[in-house]
Amino acid sequence: MPNSDRFLYAVGRISVMETRLVDSSKIERMLEAKDAEEALKVLAETEYAGHMADLGSVHEYEKILEAELRRVYLEVRNMMPSPEIISLFARKFDYHNLKVLIKAKYLQENRNELLSRDVGNIELDVLMRAVSDEDFSDLTPLMREAAEEITEAFRLEVDPQLVDLRLDKAMYAEIFADLKALKIPFLTGYFTRLTDLTNIKTLLRIKRLGLDRGFLEQALLPAGEIETEQLLVQLEEPLELIADRLAHGPYAEVVEDGILTYQETDTLTRYEKLADNYLIDYIKGAKYNKFGPEPIVGYLLAKENEIKLIRIIMVGKINQLPVEEIRERLRDVYV
Repeated sequence: MPNSDRFLYAVGRISVMETRLVDSSKIERMLEAKDAEEALKVLAETEYAGHMADLGSVHEYEKILEAELRRVYLEVRNMMPSPEIISLFARKFDYHNLKVLIKAKYLQENRNELLSRDVGNIELDVLMRAVSDEDFSDLTPLMREAAEEITEAFRLEVDPQLVDLRLDKAMYAEIFADLKALKIPFLTGYFTRLTDLTNIKTLLRIKRLGLDRGFLEQALLPAGEIETEQLLVQLEEPLELIADRLAHGPYAEVVEDGILTYQETDTLTRYEKLADNYLIDYIKGAKYNKFGPEPIVGYLLAKENEIKLIRIIMVGKINQLPVEEIRERLRDVYV
């Protein structure tokens, strides 16, 4: 899909919408607020104010974030000349919902509070009916195939882990199939980087848990630039050697700092933050292309990152964590 002036109108609107993103100064004020109530007062000075009227307490902050996410996805979809681009990013909500519904059914739990509504590509009612009736014919081909495999496997043994493993692979296979058709290097680059960084994190987690090569092979996502075999071999190597091997590639800073901190703390929090910042820097680098979808995608991802930052702060404030402990978890802002 070559760049053209058909994106100009949407990019112009996005440039205005960007000015309303929560900037670093407001994030800092939320962070320094004495408690969760004060943090929400800062948020009330932003676009989120329109969702706060019916808020019962600070513990219901997720309602604000969910409402804003729905608003943004609807607005961006309506202005985007190529809505299939937005579908790439909305797909994660479809797969998330399918995971929640399958697990809820077989574990006999009601987890409706975890469902994302009116953000994905597939209506929630369609997914609910598919899981309830075990009829996945209305889903996308790869999603249908994965759901049918999981349902068949669950007749013998219910394994919630299989749901995540199988559906994650299906989702990324779908995304990369669409990317091949779209032919937009910026998008392919983003998802390739996301895949690689996710696969490195998966390697580290599975190594910590002491699981075998077969499990890692099941868990690794397709289509990254780092070859699967390279990651499988590294499962048997010490962390220092893994860091050294991966530090010569494009993710050097993320890997070096992330794995070093992981060795010291036994947590991947630092790695996850660095990986997110790496992706934010990537999308920032393309935001000034006014003839392509890059600024529109950049805004959408900036909004998702902003929501993540607000969530981190609100969780920290509600749990009365020290400011510096919350700060350590915060990602960079887009603006």
